[in-house]
Amino acid sequence: MKKIIPALCVSAFLFAAFSASAQNKPLVLPVAEAWVEVDGVAGATEYAATAEVGKMKLRMSRDADTVYAAFSGETTGWVAVGFGSYKMDGALMFIGFVGKDGKTQMKIQKGSGRSHGDVESDAMIQFAMKEEGGVTTLELALKASSLIRSGATDLPAIIAMGGSDSFVAPHRARSALQVKLQ
Repeated sequence: MKKIIPALCVSAFLFAAFSASAQNKPLVLPVAEAWVEVDGVAGATEYAATAEVGKMKLRMSRDADTVYAAFSGETTGWVAVGFGSYKMDGALMFIGFVGKDGKTQMKIQKGSGRSHGDVESDAMIQFAMKEEGGVTTLELALKASSLIRSGATDLPAIIAMGGSDSFVAPHRARSALQVKLQ
């Protein structure tokens, strides 16, 4: 019996990991005229592509010059979206939260190994955040030229959320997503 319980736990973990990765179908992101208002609310018709992983949702649109992203997580803590890598290492990340005082805090950070730190970047044009009904949303307008290499057909993305208003608290959920560029 003692050997069966650990085996069941491992099996359940592997099943959950496989199920989560099966949900990660690529987002297809065409270049089109975008009608996104960066206000911290992801409107039903603002975004061309949407991916859901558990209690997290990434929406994206793109025009010739700008990539728009809205990331929502069922948390009253921090949310983050990153581009350029399928893991934290090497990703340009945008992480933020809405404090208890209602003020938003947001940082641009670069992943390095299993950590991250502040970095200078010209990628961000505009951002807005909202926390409502236990969901925190970070909405971004980003320079396409800062995220997408010339001739690229994919844009690796990561998403994560944590349970507290902190830039260093560990994540409760995370995922990698493939964004297919058209």
